[in-house]
Amino acid sequence: MLGFSALKAGMVMAPAMVLSASVSPLAGRMSDRIGGKYILMTGLTLFAVGLAWLARVTDVGRTWWDFQPALIVSGLGIGCVFGPMITVAMHNIEPGMAGAASGVLNTIRQIGTIIGSAAVGAVLQNRLAVSLRDEAAKRSVALPPDVRDHFVAGFDNTANSGLDIGTGQSGAALDPPAGTPTSVVHHMQQVAASTFEHGFVDAMRPTLALPIAAIALGALACALVRRRPHPSSPARLRESARTTRAAFRRSRGKPTTPAGRLRVAPFRLRTRVRTEPRFRRRSSCCRK
Repeated sequence: MLGFSALKAGMVMAPAMVLSASVSPLAGRMSDRIGGKYILMTGLTLFAVGLAWLARVTDVGRTWWDFQPALIVSGLGIGCVFGPMITVAMHNIEPGMAGAASGVLNTIRQIGTIIGSAAVGAVLQNRLAVSLRDEAAKRSVALPPDVRDHFVAGFDNTANSGLDIGTGQSGAALDPPAGTPTSVVHHMQQVAASTFEHGFVDAMRPTLALPIAAIALGALACALVRRRPHPSSPARLRESARTTRAAFRRSRGKPTTPAGRLRVAPFRLRTRVRTEPRFRRRSSCCRK
């Protein structure tokens, strides 16, 4: 739409990707310390805001730096998503089930990517067909009457057969009727390029509403995440010890096997305090 080459388009998006790669390790370390719930919620919110900002500023005739603020906000949000997401998803998993849980998580991510891409593509195709038809009808007023219907019909069939605007969006795919003057053909190509540019912008904005809504829903769903103690954390070990002692007290006086009664040894947390070597040498001197 803006006529950027593949290299220039990649360079426009490069600052956001560099920022995302820089923030991601920091977000992962912070999620290990304070939990990933609120970091993940913040990242999804920033990602949704960045996409909404991008849809707002996108228009025909924009320059590459007009997109940088929205892309930077989106990149910052993406950097705060993936690390905390893995931390939150794998936090309450037992070590023996970590491999299976990781496989299920990656499978769900792949399925979600496929479904999301298909849904966005379907919405874009539908809205693009409608917007191109409307733009063609509006801009064909500048064309001669004998080629106007042919021009509108070429865009009207985009939903079924597609439309190849051509390299640089020149409109070469819209073949004019035989005997059309060269000046009129050139004018048709310019109107076709303008129709595609404005039609694509009009179709992109409602299309981006779908991922923005999905991301915002994910950010709200983070509020339902409950942080529980890790299986190997001291809090979980103390809880296991209390459960074991309670089971031991309940089992007293209740025979459960022919050989006698069930004996459950109480589990206690013991902490070893290491004595520094200088204190051990001093105590040995005192004993002498």
